[in-house]
Amino acid sequence: MTRHSLLCLALFAASTVPAQWEAGGILSITSHYSACAFHQVDTGLFVYGSNNPGPSPSATEGGILRTTDGASGGGGYIWYEPSTFLEDIDVKMAGGKPWYIAVGHELYNYSLAVRKTPGSPNQLQFDSVRTGSGRYYRAVRMRNDLVAFAAGGNAAGDGIIDMSTDTGSTWTNVAVLPGQPVSRLHFVNDLIGFATTGGYARLLNNGVSLPASGAIYRTTDGGFNWAAVHVSNVTGFSDVEFRNAQVGVATRNDGAILRTTDGGDTWEPASVTLSGSYVLTSVVFRADGLGFASAYRTDGTEGIILSSNDAGANWAFNYSTAGMNGARRIYDLYFFDNAHGYACAHWKPLVTDGLVTGMGEERAVSLQLFPNPATDVVTLQAQDAFHGWVDVLDATGRTVQQGRMNGIRMDLSVNELPTGAYTIRVGNERAVHTLRFVRP
Repeated sequence: MTRHSLLCLALFAASTVPAQWEAGGILSITSHYSACAFHQVDTGLFVYGSNNPGPSPSATEGGILRTTDGASGGGGYIWYEPSTFLEDIDVKMAGGKPWYIAVGHELYNYSLAVRKTPGSPNQLQFDSVRTGSGRYYRAVRMRNDLVAFAAGGNAAGDGIIDMSTDTGSTWTNVAVLPGQPVSRLHFVNDLIGFATTGGYARLLNNGVSLPASGAIYRTTDGGFNWAAVHVSNVTGFSDVEFRNAQVGVATRNDGAILRTTDGGDTWEPASVTLSGSYVLTSVVFRADGLGFASAYRTDGTEGIILSSNDAGANWAFNYSTAGMNGARRIYDLYFFDNAHGYACAHWKPLVTDGLVTGMGEERAVSLQLFPNPATDVVTLQAQDAFHGWVDVLDATGRTVQQGRMNGIRMDLSVNELPTGAYTIRVGNERAVHTLRFVRP
């Protein structure tokens, strides 16, 4: 008589309150809402560009839209300019007044900064400054003292970082980073900052271009000098964010999230449980420490939000726009405070209508996996009917088999898999479950 071990798993999702995201009232069938920043609760600015940028961009109209209701009901356009695309925006408060700087480009040929009109008493009256030809901006961040840094790329394919000490009126290049353009900037404090290079490029018809390499850079002298602390020969990085001075994460284009616990000296893979192929676009930590990352499917079927409640060590499904007409490409996330968050996307932004707490509510799910070890077939069996995706991953985290479970039982053929330990992830829109088996 042959005896097999039986692996049984009963899991609850990490939280008991559904993820609370809903479509904002701002709508445009051509605009990409690239980023946003807020200086008061519900009062802030969204930046956008029309159509799809790419190696040969079509006509664009970058602009700034103001909202006073958190974008739940709409907003008013306060600046726009033909043939431009705005990529990022930041705000700092000084003397009780907001100081905004937005950056982008004119068809990738001229780097562009948009800042408060000098001499105007209106803090939200803007004009643009072109800072050079054969270059473009994709990111902007200010230190607490209002010294600003804009970053992007040049015609040679290298990354560039410029600095402004007059709130965006004039800019000086402080760094050229070889190999890939800068995708995002993040300052931990006025001395320590990080930049990622090699971010994805959006193409027409939902396409993306993923570079073959990228890096994470760090400055420890307030942005004057930058040195690589991690290099990837797989693909580039789309964003970087720190929860505190020691713990931070970086999103890689191919879906991997790297994590550091020593201030950026070393980086290791975090656990990400999400099925299928997707492009990670941004990451942010809320003031209470809860982390969120955005992504989208390259076939245009859904935008995705992931969340982490353990300082970025583990990331799981939080929200999908699959059933929504629009917002199926999420580009950036922003939180004004714990209860006011925004996801910038194509067609329309998403807004929070309450405190987003992580994965949605899920009752207990009992799953059995047998036999274990397994040489030919391994069986998944649920106590009640389960409908969701199934991924089989090898010891390196590579997906080697995919399928769907629709019922109480699913058989997986493993006879062609090499000897080793494997992980099975079973999930749907509410939760993700993990089981393991060995093929001897």
